[in-house]
Amino acid sequence: MVHTGGEVFSDSSVLELIQGQKDGLDLLSWNGKSAKMAGQFVREAETFVPLCIDPSILRAMRFPSKTAKYGSTRKLFAEITSLIARATQVGDSVVLPLAFFVFATWLADCLPVAPFVWMMSPPTTTAAPLRQLLSLLCRRAFFLSDISSARFQSLPMDLHPTLLGEVFQPTQRVLNMLHASTRHGTFVTAGGKAVDAYCSKIIFAREPLRDPARAGYPFETVLPPAREYVPPMSASEAERIASEFQAKLLQYRLFNWAKVRAPAFDMNQFTVPMREVAYSLAASITDDNELQAQIVPFLQPRDREIRADRASLLPAIVLEVLLARCHGNNDKNFPVTEMTGYVNTVLRGRGETLEVSPERVGWTLRILGFHTGCLTGGRKGLLLLNDVCEKIHDLAAAYGVRTLREASREN
Repeated sequence: MVHTGGEVFSDSSVLELIQGQKDGLDLLSWNGKSAKMAGQFVREAETFVPLCIDPSILRAMRFPSKTAKYGSTRKLFAEITSLIARATQVGDSVVLPLAFFVFATWLADCLPVAPFVWMMSPPTTTAAPLRQLLSLLCRRAFFLSDISSARFQSLPMDLHPTLLGEVFQPTQRVLNMLHASTRHGTFVTAGGKAVDAYCSKIIFAREPLRDPARAGYPFETVLPPAREYVPPMSASEAERIASEFQAKLLQYRLFNWAKVRAPAFDMNQFTVPMREVAYSLAASITDDNELQAQIVPFLQPRDREIRADRASLLPAIVLEVLLARCHGNNDKNFPVTEMTGYVNTVLRGRGETLEVSPERVGWTLRILGFHTGCLTGGRKGLLLLNDVCEKIHDLAAAYGVRTLREASREN
């Protein structure tokens, strides 16, 4: 007997947890054409039954009780954006990315990187109506009043929930938790138990992340003040929305999990972190490339920030010097001491007072994957042969370092 929180099989059939007739859970079996509901299903000598879940978790988490027709991807997306716009009273800069996030939570197990939104909510705003709505729309939403006090091993991670949480001071432990939950197969151990931390999440915070890389590069956005007061939904209205859209989004999941693939727009326009964010938010929008591409303008500002941050790092400055040497000097020998002089010249030109040593430049070369050798005259350095120059160009592109020709063309 297999206790399951859901299964996706190689023959395109799916098992999904649904709300049963009583207080417990049943299973929905989807064979690619039709659905059946029962307390258990037998498949190849294995009997699948719902996970045993604490009643307090069941009360805090919503499951669909049925499936319902949703029309088209575009129609369902428009309905969800309308709900979010009504709950937030803000513009597309918040509404559209959140609609992408809602869709992504329903196909998160098919994505290489978990959907993750860092929502800044300053004291002048209230996130309560938005949190209420997202708990009705997202797949298996589970709200934490303070994620800082939570530990993954105490959460219902077997259900791969969508975590909605608040964080007041993102400690290193919290950032490590969030980072660990972005990729499949990352396990957190405690008390002799290993927990797969992978899950979708939206974190409400007062401030932006100081170092987004530590949390796994979430999509960051700001919740502006609403144009007018938004009262909380009544219990009956919340139940109506949850019942309708959980059913539609479940059918969307069943119809489209096999269609999840890399977005149709050009992913190479972004840095690696933003490519992963683009994939996690856009890949779950199926059969509508035009709609899928609407996420691009919201990713571009953050992508430019990442490129600017990388260009200011010492490895990027070393690459800038190497790139200039590849383009402007026929001498293939580039001693580390000479390279250091150019690096310090660039640093002074950018207002830095601290100079780096040849040892530090040599260490940076090792970080970049270059191995220095003994050049003519006995000095240590790089020999800029064609394969080395090709590698310099590839790394420079990854770090956002431009050649002088590219910079002058942009200016």
